[in-house]
Amino acid sequence: MKIEKKEFFYLSNLLSISRLFFMIPIYYLIRLNTPSANFWVIIVAIVGASTDFLDGYISRKRHQVTDLGKVLDPLADKICLGLGLIILIVYRGFPVPLAVFLIYRDLMIIIMGGLIFRKLGHPTPANFWGKLNTTVIAFTGILFLIRIPDSLLNAFILLSYFTILASGVVYAKLGQDILCHSWKSKFIYWAALIVLTGLVVLWTLNFNFILVK
Repeated sequence: MKIEKKEFFYLSNLLSISRLFFMIPIYYLIRLNTPSANFWVIIVAIVGASTDFLDGYISRKRHQVTDLGKVLDPLADKICLGLGLIILIVYRGFPVPLAVFLIYRDLMIIIMGGLIFRKLGHPTPANFWGKLNTTVIAFTGILFLIRIPDSLLNAFILLSYFTILASGVVYAKLGQDILCHSWKSKFIYWAALIVLTGLVVLWTLNFNFILVK
């Protein structure tokens, strides 16, 4: 991967980086936990999320699609979503399992992305399911903040689990296609992923049991 210094100053890449700075006012506003703060945190979150769509559009429009942008865009998404859910857990009681599974999926994608990069020499771009997952979970967080009825919120939480699973499987399949070239390596690959995921599920269930107890 070849990165030129000027690429850091491309508007699309600056927009990706800017998403990280939106977490500062979001953290402050969530801590305040007042009606006006809740209103403004939603506004800030929507503005921050809009950069996720603008950076891709601008990079294509200006013919500035770079390897740096392919790394910055999804990495900024993962950091912002992970931090956002952790803040909501600490100050608002957001469901812990959803954050655990999202962070687990993101860690697996980062590790797999590193292995794929070593194999191909360039990063893989974000895909539809990854972008959909980011949008659904961000929207779920906003709905949680405005305290919609539990039945509707639970529906979006279930949808969030589905997009985490679907996007994770898509990335896992991509990893298999690039990294595994025999039935034996594919078996070991999927067995390892299934075992790791099972351990995360067991840990989360045990964690929830302790909290309830």
